[in-house]
Amino acid sequence: MELAEDRLPSSLTAEGAWSEVEGVELVGEIQNKPAFAPAITPKASSRPWPLILAVVTFAVDIIAVTASYLLAKMVAHDKLFDGTIATIQGRIFLTVLVWPVIFMIYGLYDLRRPTHATAELQRLLNGVLMSVLLVVLITFFASIDISRDFIVFLLGFSLVTVVGGRLLTRRLSHALNTRSVTSQVTLIAGTNDEARALARTLQRRPWMGYRVCGFVEVSQSGLSSMDGLPVFGTVDDIAQISRERSIQSVIIAGSAAGGSTLQSIDTALSADISVRVSPGLANLGAARIILEPIDGMALFSLRRHRFSRRQRLVKRILDIGVTSVALVIAAPFMLVIALAIKLTSPGPVLFKQRRVGAQEREFTILKFRTMVVGAHAQREALDNEADGLLFKMRRDPRVSRVGRFLRKTSLDELPQLFNVLAGTMSLVGPRPALPEETARYAESQRGRLRVKPGVTGLWQVNGRHDLVFDDYVRYDLFYVENWSLTMDLYILAKTIPALLTARGSY
Repeated sequence: MELAEDRLPSSLTAEGAWSEVEGVELVGEIQNKPAFAPAITPKASSRPWPLILAVVTFAVDIIAVTASYLLAKMVAHDKLFDGTIATIQGRIFLTVLVWPVIFMIYGLYDLRRPTHATAELQRLLNGVLMSVLLVVLITFFASIDISRDFIVFLLGFSLVTVVGGRLLTRRLSHALNTRSVTSQVTLIAGTNDEARALARTLQRRPWMGYRVCGFVEVSQSGLSSMDGLPVFGTVDDIAQISRERSIQSVIIAGSAAGGSTLQSIDTALSADISVRVSPGLANLGAARIILEPIDGMALFSLRRHRFSRRQRLVKRILDIGVTSVALVIAAPFMLVIALAIKLTSPGPVLFKQRRVGAQEREFTILKFRTMVVGAHAQREALDNEADGLLFKMRRDPRVSRVGRFLRKTSLDELPQLFNVLAGTMSLVGPRPALPEETARYAESQRGRLRVKPGVTGLWQVNGRHDLVFDDYVRYDLFYVENWSLTMDLYILAKTIPALLTARGSY
């Protein structure tokens, strides 16, 4: 919702999600359409796809490990083979079979459930290190003569080849999930805001492997559908519903279900249906949770988070350093954009607007003008396609020809780099909010105003304009509660491909 340019301050945006958002694109028109397409009751695949993917992954691992052996031998010994290949040195290649055994111990072939990239990478690194250590022990006790250089190069090359192979198989898995070949038919238990957010997230990320077919209520309320998906009944009938709908996975919204409900769902479902539970706590990153067992129960211990002076200083240094370089690179493009705006549309080059920053202090945000002069006066005659407090349209008639290109590529946001240098904004942060928007915030939404707004942020890399208002707020609050330098770097990296694909931009 803009005063003169009515759209979301999309910023330099991207697709994807911060790993801890685990965590979320709608196709087609927004106006007069539900958030989701009407559900089709899917049939569970009879093919053993998890087993097939595990076999493919096993084969790729063997090829990757063998390649690392050959490369290490070639670099360490300046040749692949010599006269001892059939005897002593050739025996080292038998240890290739050790690697998949170690990987199996680390659960790297359990592909029955989607695994987040961060967790898989951590297990993979541990598996590679343990495998190399075991190779060293085997060669020592078997009196196989290998050099230390070979071991060092084996470790380095295996990290590259094995991780590269896993990236290929992961891409294959994501492609099959996106096409609903290997995705799990998923039921959401609960019909509250958390359950709806879970469904929206999974619908926007089909590559994760969850194909949401509908909801079940915790208690009977008479709902027949929600957000375009059917409500099949209550959790009391979940066993029958799961059989009729060929359910493979159930995700429980923790805030909608109490302990007795969780227990009844777990008891009612067959063992071949996977069950996952959302903790029911908003804005909670996985890194903040420590699971503590106590007398047959499990306690969640939460790490509390606050911005220290050191963290703020590091973030400011990152902002100034990256922004200074970006402005030097972007200066010629900004000059061309300014000339294009001036020559094709009467009015100022820059669009200035009051926004609300950190600690609810107002500032003036800068952008290249993309609408005709007097655009705000025309807004009342237009249909708002957004929900909540925002205004947005996919085909806004007030946008100029140059402006449409600038919005699609997010180049209209480049002047915000000057806001970053001035200290009123950060490279990464919550979406810059309008004063009239923040005036209507609920108390729970005001937490997003604790830090500087960002040129890009979690909501931008997780769907941009395709998100509903509740998701904007949810991502911003998550960022504030779970900030880290790694998160900022991740979001900046995810912003780059989004600029190239223009996903969710209009």
